[in-house]
Amino acid sequence: MDIVQNLKEIAQKRGLTLTEIERMCGFPKSSIRKWSENIPTIKKVLVVCEKLNISLDYLVLGKPGCSLSEDELSLLSDYNSVDDISKIIIRERAAALAEQADRHKNATITPLKHTDNTVLMPENDVKEYIYLDYPEEAVSAGTGEYLTSGYSVKLEVPSTDLTRRADYALRVSGDSMEPDYLNGDIVLVVADEQLRIGDVGIFILNGEGYIKEYGGDRLISYNDKYRDIVFKDDDECRSCGKVIGKLEDKNDAE
Repeated sequence: MDIVQNLKEIAQKRGLTLTEIERMCGFPKSSIRKWSENIPTIKKVLVVCEKLNISLDYLVLGKPGCSLSEDELSLLSDYNSVDDISKIIIRERAAALAEQADRHKNATITPLKHTDNTVLMPENDVKEYIYLDYPEEAVSAGTGEYLTSGYSVKLEVPSTDLTRRADYALRVSGDSMEPDYLNGDIVLVVADEQLRIGDVGIFILNGEGYIKEYGGDRLISYNDKYRDIVFKDDDECRSCGKVIGKLEDKNDAE
């Protein structure tokens, strides 16, 4: 049963018509009837709930009671306000957080008795995690990758001294920085770090992203197969941060 049919039944029980409900809510005439084809925004649905003094569950599911909390309604409103790509990211991140919470809930700590009758607690083997911004596009260790989408997700990584220093993580594409940085490695980057000659950084040169060593007047590759990129007068180059290391075990990243 859809929301329009539910609303028709609620209106009938109260001696109202859909037109009257539209007028009460300040909606254009016949707009509610179109909800069967075009899903309404959560804000419009909440207006109906407020005007009719009913729960969201009752309106959407046809079941009285068991209404959503304010936090849940706020999350639902935020979810409905973003585009389809962002909704996919939200669902994936929610599933990952639920899985992590389940792992932590099922983790047990068994006390160990010491010989002097004191009780020692073994260290919890559940790792602590933090989240780093993780752009969807890789950075090139080769001939350059275009950085155009602007989309990033949150990458779950083990909480260490190194990862806590990082502002974001980035995947390497290509082999020009071998053997130090391999294709598929995830590097850790500190944004706005002042680069000195010899530092490895993330650069955008003429719209293309690179991971290279900074050489003052050039970007340097570690792989002998690749020539240095010498800056030209009309080049546009900016640094996006200093590489401080990489995730040694990519399986730890989720």
